[in-house]
Amino acid sequence: MSLGTLPKLTNDLLKTVMPEPGKRLELRDDVESGLIFRVTEKGVRTWSVRYRNAAGEQRRKSLGLFPAVGLAKARDEARKAKGSVASGSDPVATEKAARAEERRKRLHTLSGLADVYFDAAAKGTHRGGPTAKPKRAGTISEERRVFDKLVKPKFGDSAVANITRTEIRDFCAKQTKKAKSNGRHCRNIIRQLMSFAVREGVIDHNPALDIAVAMPTARRRVLADEELLAFWNACAQPDDIDDLTLSKLMGTALRMAAVTLQRGGEVVGMRWEEIDRAAKTWLIPAERMKGKRAHLVPLSDLALGLLDEAAEITKGNGSEFVFASPRSEEDAHIDRRAFSRAMNRLVGVIEIPDATPHDLRRTGATNLTSERIGFSRFIVSQILAHAADTGGAAAVTGQHYDLNDYLAEKRRALSAWAELLTSIIDAKPRSS
Repeated sequence: MSLGTLPKLTNDLLKTVMPEPGKRLELRDDVESGLIFRVTEKGVRTWSVRYRNAAGEQRRKSLGLFPAVGLAKARDEARKAKGSVASGSDPVATEKAARAEERRKRLHTLSGLADVYFDAAAKGTHRGGPTAKPKRAGTISEERRVFDKLVKPKFGDSAVANITRTEIRDFCAKQTKKAKSNGRHCRNIIRQLMSFAVREGVIDHNPALDIAVAMPTARRRVLADEELLAFWNACAQPDDIDDLTLSKLMGTALRMAAVTLQRGGEVVGMRWEEIDRAAKTWLIPAERMKGKRAHLVPLSDLALGLLDEAAEITKGNGSEFVFASPRSEEDAHIDRRAFSRAMNRLVGVIEIPDATPHDLRRTGATNLTSERIGFSRFIVSQILAHAADTGGAAAVTGQHYDLNDYLAEKRRALSAWAELLTSIIDAKPRSS
């Protein structure tokens, strides 16, 4: 940082002056003592005033950005700040106390607490400990949706300290009657918020701890060959199916999930930059993965063909996403919930009972480990990006360094799965 003095500051000078490369420039005003004009290397221009409080401590109060705050206004604000100091006040301490009081007020109600919590979750400061990390944007979005839709109408305006364990238990039980997942999601969100309130000193204990809710029954749904055929044909030619509302791009996304066996959120969020056509791979970055570890997916010829379909459908839209949302004014991908709703509409129309996008993963995994294909569960777990079942140094290497772990085996498995799918679609025998 360089600190200089000019005989006179003018608005024209303030508009153009720049620091030396790699440095920051500060200029003192020769009219109003303590007034400082700062310019960063990137050209950001700000005003501040320096003073000493009653205890002799040096303070710096920000006065705003230039040119929104011009020279005359900056001088006026500097005089006001120094006048407060002369009267025994400390403007910086006063502003800090005001911000702290505003934060305390926001934390008072559950809605205000939730706003602060979700902001903290995006930064990774929502929980303590060395393992604390920012939550994924998709996770925050889903938790915010559950809070706004279900929890906020009941508890949003309630004082956090006044919400009782009995109220939380009864509310979650009521939500469970509507849907088992609702009760569980509401309990989890409230529990996280209350834990955050404890860490912030709003309450002394978490009233949502150990509240029991109904847990979902483990699904075992696997689609039969004729169901896979009906699913594939409907996705490929949705306009040929009476009463089916499904875009061709959504049909391509659903089939991509079936071919690659990746989670719905990972599929709809696929970016073109993640695809390496030459290597026939798809590298999903850690921030988009449930396990927060980058995942390399080998792409079969069937998957590459679906990429070509998506490119043709979205030709000229300039989106970074393979499955770009046609509804968003900004560049965004298809919504994950829209993906599930589309699957629900599809299976309802073609009369495939009780099938979800996640069942496509289970169907592929089951066929891969069956006698039809015959791969080990371990290799299938690598395809599905489940936690590795190796330990010690191998686990450390796999987690932090080796993105190509079992790539060849995964490629053979997904190619075999694609071949089986193709034989089902074409109604032809599969080669051994």
